[in-house]
Amino acid sequence: MKKRAAVRGWLLLPVLAAVVVFVPLPAWVIESLYSRGVYPWVQSAVTLVSNLLAVALLDLLVLGTLLLTLFRVAQLMRSLSKAGVVEVAWEAVRRVLRTAALIVLIFMLGWGLHYRRVPLQASVGDPPAPSVEHLTAAIGDANLLAAALRTRLGADDNITYEEVAAQLQRPMVEALTQLGRPTRFRPGRPKFSLILGPFFTWAGVNGMLNPLALESVVHSELLPFERGFVLAHEWAHLAGQADEAEASAVGWLACMKGGPALAYSASLYLILEAAGALTGPARAKALVSLDEGVRADLAQIARRMSRQRPRVQRAASRVYDEYLRANQVEDGTASYGRALTLILSPKLREALNSYRTPSGA
Repeated sequence: MKKRAAVRGWLLLPVLAAVVVFVPLPAWVIESLYSRGVYPWVQSAVTLVSNLLAVALLDLLVLGTLLLTLFRVAQLMRSLSKAGVVEVAWEAVRRVLRTAALIVLIFMLGWGLHYRRVPLQASVGDPPAPSVEHLTAAIGDANLLAAALRTRLGADDNITYEEVAAQLQRPMVEALTQLGRPTRFRPGRPKFSLILGPFFTWAGVNGMLNPLALESVVHSELLPFERGFVLAHEWAHLAGQADEAEASAVGWLACMKGGPALAYSASLYLILEAAGALTGPARAKALVSLDEGVRADLAQIARRMSRQRPRVQRAASRVYDEYLRANQVEDGTASYGRALTLILSPKLREALNSYRTPSGA
């Protein structure tokens, strides 16, 4: 009987993956050697390649993984006639271990180690959670700015993702500079996922970073005034902000350093987040005072989000919560809420108080 091919690396790769995942390293080591050292060069090179394709490499990875899995299962099933069940099962276990370990290594070394870097709070201080007064004031200020911007958008009221990307590049670098983050960053070409598009709608996902190909994937159904902040959030991930709150804060600041369309998108995001953190009469009072046009745009967002399927959304949220906790984000999906604390810290909030349309915008 022909000897079966060896499954090379099935033990070594899991050991290496376990070392990368479980061996603790100080945050300053990750920050200096990885986030500020190796990663910016890797990101620039990998995103340069992924930007060449108009299609999302995420879709190709999903399809390729599915086809490869079916092919390998078929091979193993055919092997049952020549080898025992135990031998075939043992080979399947080794192949799964090797593949899983390889994916973990690519993920961690290619992007995932950012979860362990020095937190953004080191750059903005450690402000307390915003009070009702702070949240109410933020909604009021964001509303005033949004109302003024809305009358000035003109042709930008139907801004495309390509236009958003063109307008966002300079502000993103300026935001990273202000926050003391590395500015060697290659913007990701906005892409849509044909395979995951329906899931995005049902689960309420607006966008994601593909950490294996370092590409920006956004929901094709986002309204024009949502696109600026969502792409800025994904670019912040691409620039090394793994934490969701930090990505939102960096993305918000970048938009606030951009033209009217970007700043309007960031203002709507802040109104929604701050209102969501309020309850009862305080929330109702803040919302009823909104500009009529701003309120109409928020209603459009609510209608789009009404297409979510609660069961899918809850399941997706649970899975992502476990993923974040596995990557040492202790508060899981609740980490999104920390964005308000960062945005309303004095260093960032000033961008709302003193917004000026950049020259040429």
